[in-house]
Amino acid sequence: MGVCLMVSAVESGPVFADQNGVSDDQARQECFKGKTIYCIALGIKEEKSGFNERALELYRFACKNHPTPGHLRACTPLLNLAGNMNRLDEEVEPLRARCRKGDKVTCFYLGKEYLKMARIEGADRYLENLCKEGFRPPDPHDYGPCFHLAKGYEHSGQWNRAREWYRFDCDHHSENGRPSCTALKELEKMAQVHRELAQKGIQKFEPVETVLFLMVFMSCLHIWVWFKGRKGGLLYLAWGAPVLVWGGALTWVYWPDKPEFPLSQWVVIYFALLLVSGMAVFAFRELYPPKVSS
Repeated sequence: MGVCLMVSAVESGPVFADQNGVSDDQARQECFKGKTIYCIALGIKEEKSGFNERALELYRFACKNHPTPGHLRACTPLLNLAGNMNRLDEEVEPLRARCRKGDKVTCFYLGKEYLKMARIEGADRYLENLCKEGFRPPDPHDYGPCFHLAKGYEHSGQWNRAREWYRFDCDHHSENGRPSCTALKELEKMAQVHRELAQKGIQKFEPVETVLFLMVFMSCLHIWVWFKGRKGGLLYLAWGAPVLVWGGALTWVYWPDKPEFPLSQWVVIYFALLLVSGMAVFAFRELYPPKVSS
């Protein structure tokens, strides 16, 4: 592995030199000695230069071989780059093997990495069991698997699942679950706001709107009567229709506790009154044509 990396160094040219005057070769030597930061810096330089395979090799070397990997920080760029290259399953398998052997820190790391990649279906297989077992990460400031799992469900829009795991953490881990208790309260507030907005979006049915609907319906009916009705229809248009439509309009206008309606509904009323009045005039002319003086 070291030979391959040294060959890559010759082929790719200078890729790293920090402000303390560390040369590229010295940086690679520090990487081989187990100093993860140098491996990551070299890998980033290779990646920016378009040499993804060389970058993968550096990330993989640090992730796999460093005796004290810390927070597995060298594995994060490895998985990120492998995901971009559609080779995630291939590169993540050694970490999965560690997890299967009982390395719970690696299991926890994998769960969080899947969340970073917005793959909740991959994260839950690692975090659910850790949450139920009460696993606590090495970092005392980390909120733990239950919180991360719930947050992942929340970000993916699965609010019910998020509430389930926040509540589990809050109920079963009284001291360490306080962040989940806080998050649960905030989520409940958000859900209540959404419910209130949804209720406001559904307008309350007003009986007076039925009057407006009937007037519009009757206006269409009057047009049909004008073309299809005979003398009886003309009598209705001349006498009955004006009484009904004007009566409906006055009922609509003077309805007790009538809510404020938009201008468009007033326009409908005026149109219906104008239509029925015009038809009444023409119906009168058909029924009672003016006498022509001889």
